[in-house]
Amino acid sequence: MIALYSFLGKMVLFGLCRATRFEEINAGYVRNYIFQKKQNLIFAFWHNRLFYMTYFLAMKYVRRGHKVVVFSSYSKDGEIMARLETSLGAAVVRGSTSKGAIEGLINLYRKTQSGFSPVITPDGPRGPKYEVQDGLLFLAQKTSFPVIPVSYTPTKSYRFNSWDNFMIPLPFSRVKVIYGEPIVANTTHSREELRKKIKEALMKITFD
Repeated sequence: MIALYSFLGKMVLFGLCRATRFEEINAGYVRNYIFQKKQNLIFAFWHNRLFYMTYFLAMKYVRRGHKVVVFSSYSKDGEIMARLETSLGAAVVRGSTSKGAIEGLINLYRKTQSGFSPVITPDGPRGPKYEVQDGLLFLAQKTSFPVIPVSYTPTKSYRFNSWDNFMIPLPFSRVKVIYGEPIVANTTHSREELRKKIKEALMKITFD
């Protein structure tokens, strides 16, 4: 059944997202990092933006040869997402904020040393909503990769009654994909200072 749900999920993802039109804001520096400097990044967006960002990153970066690794939970939903992400060309590391968290983060870090850019939802998989958890901070400090805050705002969307008000753009809507300014962890940043900087950068481009 999981394989079926993953297949159906991919069909729904492509069906809905291909029926939208998107515009990118502040994308130039990201392209320069990836395609000119050949530098790896950490893409960070809130969990409720996961649906469209899954499609967008696959189309804009994975299909153009940039290696991306996704952190997916051990839940059944996480297994469906892992299979979906793999079918889109991304690598997947399993883990969560509870079960297997340390092992998952270590394996994710190892992937970064093989040329992969991690994709992180800092408040996932279960919240609290719009709060940056420790996994992203660990990766940012350990790798020194720039953290790229990214979000999107559709003209029309459906919001679920979930802990994060999960968002799906509706067909024929226009979607603005917005990149925030990059954040690089350095030795002067405490963990809480870095957490605050990342949250502020994400909230600056989050329009609900």
